[in-house]
Amino acid sequence: MTNYTVRPFRASELEYEDLATLLRTASPERRPESAEELRQEDSSWPAESLHERVAAYSQDRKMAGIGTCYQAYWQDSPSTIHIRFDIRPDHEKSQLLPLLYQGIQGLLAHRKCEFRRLMCGAREDDSERVQFLLGQGFRQGMRSPSSALQVATFDGSACDGTYERLAQDGIRLITLAQLYGEEPEWKRKLRDLRWEIVQDVPSTEPFAEPTEEEFEEMVLKDPALDEEAFFVALSADGTFIGMSNLWRNDPAGKRLDTGLTGVIRSHRRRGIATALKMRTIQYAQTCGAETIETSNEEGSPMLALNLKLGFDPKPAWVDYTRETSA
Repeated sequence: MTNYTVRPFRASELEYEDLATLLRTASPERRPESAEELRQEDSSWPAESLHERVAAYSQDRKMAGIGTCYQAYWQDSPSTIHIRFDIRPDHEKSQLLPLLYQGIQGLLAHRKCEFRRLMCGAREDDSERVQFLLGQGFRQGMRSPSSALQVATFDGSACDGTYERLAQDGIRLITLAQLYGEEPEWKRKLRDLRWEIVQDVPSTEPFAEPTEEEFEEMVLKDPALDEEAFFVALSADGTFIGMSNLWRNDPAGKRLDTGLTGVIRSHRRRGIATALKMRTIQYAQTCGAETIETSNEEGSPMLALNLKLGFDPKPAWVDYTRETSA
């Protein structure tokens, strides 16, 4: 006999409050969101893309875990269903993972969703979660080692001369805040830059090109955005050629998370990505942050750059996939 009741998330005011509380304890790496923020996020999800949850309640009627299934509208892969499990640390994963997974399977069957692949991420040091996924027929896919930089110990001497070399070529690095006043078409050009870079980012699924409105929703309206921690590289003729930013997901401001860093193909191997990363680190030093955290695909040039800059390796995030019949 189970100690939990699993049912579809009812999206009531009370359940959103429960969800906000659970996510703050179960997933501390995420930016804490209020019940109202979660509700707004759900309401803005494209109607044609799946996004539903099942909730597990303990005998004392407290939310102990949540299972989420969704189609990633920012990827061109409608036949892939992503699943996520968030479980309070004072409850047993061994009991809740099977129940939440069963609940998601029931939800997908009820919705008559047609899909060919299930995907779920797990940190490699979370052995209980990893073994559960393997036991359900999931297989290890892309591995993305995490890494963290202790900001106070950063030594930029390995990159001496980087800024000077770019300046000789007329390349400038400016903040998003500065960009507003320089370029009337900044929003469109920034969206185009990001899309050109994203297409070369390693991923288990191909990305879908966002509209300007989707770009604004996903990036510019993100509450963790800091206009002074968002850097854009411009060529001598004003072309947008690279970008890097930090997200303020930690309310205390002690941890900053790296967003997208990249350079368009025509301007790579010129030290632009290094300069952009250095700018983000220097920003972190001025704002009182203690660490910068990120993750990159195993063997990628960006992971190598981060390690060169002094980021220390941490356990990797791994994508686990299970192929299934539609």
